Amino acid sequence: MKVELIHTNGLEFIDSGIGLCYDKGIYCDVEKRDNRIKKVALKFKHSSVLEFTNFIFDVTASTKVLLEMTRHRLANYACKSSRYTLNKGEVVFEPTGNELVDRKLWNWKQEIEECIGIGISNEITSLMLPQAYQYRWQVQFNARSLQNFLELRRAKSAHFQIREVAEAMFEAVPDEMKYLFEEK
Repeated sequence: MKVELIHTNGLEFIDSGIGLCYDKGIYCDVEKRDNRIKKVALKFKHSSVLEFTNFIFDVTASTKVLLEMTRHRLANYACKSSRYTLNKGEVVFEPTGNELVDRKLWNWKQEIEECIGIGISNEITSLMLPQAYQYRWQVQFNARSLQNFLELRRAKSAHFQIREVAEAMFEAVPDEMKYLFEEK
């Protein structure tokens, strides 16, 4: 599993949205800006202005995580295609932490690699990939959607792999922006 924040456009756009709504302009003073965002967007729940700030993450994780993430409809995804790339590298599965399951996945990996080795097309072989298969994708969230995602997927009831990805996404957020996503 790997998560990297590859872009964010900062807090200025949230502040400018708030400033426009209240005809107050944009604060250049960071402390005033952060206090206004905390008060208006977080405390008073005028959260639509959070949609002006975006985060793009590069994620490598299991298909299970990808499936869980796509349930968050207010995000944009670009995913590496197994149909076109399966035969261009090693087949990698995310470990489950269960010795028996991991051993069976290793055996299944051998079956998949045999199919690739004898020339069965990626289009057919990709149908054999289990949820432990490791994909790579980029996902873009606005700050409001990322709040929702992190709240749901950092919870103890979330699947352990998506919880790890959500924690890594939170850690990748710049420190000066973390207050947008801290548990209330």
